[in-house]
Amino acid sequence: MAASTTVETADKIINDQSLAEDELWAELEKEEIPSHIREARLSALKQQSEQLHKLKDLNFGEYTLLPDEKSFLDLTTNTSVEYCVVHFFHSDFRRCAIVDSHLGKLCKKYFETKFAKLDVERSNFLVTRLKIQMLPAIFCFKKGVVVDRIVGFEELGNVDDFPTILLERRLAKSGVIELSENEDLSKKSIFGGSKSAVRQSQEDSSDDDD
Repeated sequence: MAASTTVETADKIINDQSLAEDELWAELEKEEIPSHIREARLSALKQQSEQLHKLKDLNFGEYTLLPDEKSFLDLTTNTSVEYCVVHFFHSDFRRCAIVDSHLGKLCKKYFETKFAKLDVERSNFLVTRLKIQMLPAIFCFKKGVVVDRIVGFEELGNVDDFPTILLERRLAKSGVIELSENEDLSKKSIFGGSKSAVRQSQEDSSDDDD
């Protein structure tokens, strides 16, 4: 998929397209680039702006509460919605609230992916159809088709205080978002410390048990 666009970047392109075009022209003028390539880049910018306008109208960049199953079907079958993440939740489940906090952050970072949630008490048909037996349940869609699901916290360290980046990486694995190129994740463990430090902590714990 294309590189991720933040809400801030999307708003700039949507609201200041003429400014963006002027900036692009200024950059292209500095380089010896054939006119047909310049025109192609401007055309791509205009197409991107038009697409972002469509997504903005569909409340992309927001974590949307879907009122019912029909709204879910309308969303996932909309041809303008290529990537979609839907959290099936229950208002009494603490871990569902934790997922809400993380997805609320990610929707701002990945504008071209739609993030939404649906109360299981309002979606009996879908709960049965999708065989949802544990919450929280996060479903990943591509062009209306389920491509992945994240159920419970087992894949997220099985702790309540997992970092947002852990869920972010898991969603990237599903293909519904793309991590930025400068995301340096290899030097640290998923919980923020170095891998060696984690191993050392485990060894210390083992020594204490002896």
